[in-house]
Amino acid sequence: MDEQRYHLGEVLKEIHYFQELIEHSRTKHFDCLLLKIVGSDTIPVLLLTRQGAPLRLTNYDEGFTTCYFRIEKVDGKHGLLTISFLRPMMVEGELASLEKTAKRVTIHSDTLSGVQLLSTSLLSANMFIESKW
Repeated sequence: MDEQRYHLGEVLKEIHYFQELIEHSRTKHFDCLLLKIVGSDTIPVLLLTRQGAPLRLTNYDEGFTTCYFRIEKVDGKHGLLTISFLRPMMVEGELASLEKTAKRVTIHSDTLSGVQLLSTSLLSANMFIESKW
């Protein structure tokens, strides 16, 4: 069990590392080239609880529940994970895009059993809503 938690902690650190790399790497001639290629500074994740279900949290201030998050900080020494909420935008019951929010929480990584990466294109998707008539 400790080995599994260790590996999950390493995976979370690696995701955070690549997110920081995307956001802060600069090139001599193209500035934020990696960010332009990827299209987002966020790697959206779905976190799995010990029961194997997606972690769902509610942002009561903005009135939505989500199971999509951005890793903001990994404290391996204390087993803490700071995540920010990604607001899901649904179209006909399907996830169409994700929107970054300022809402952050810190959770203990012992409550998690896994992580699933989602496409960064969900954060750069343009939604056009037209009337049917």
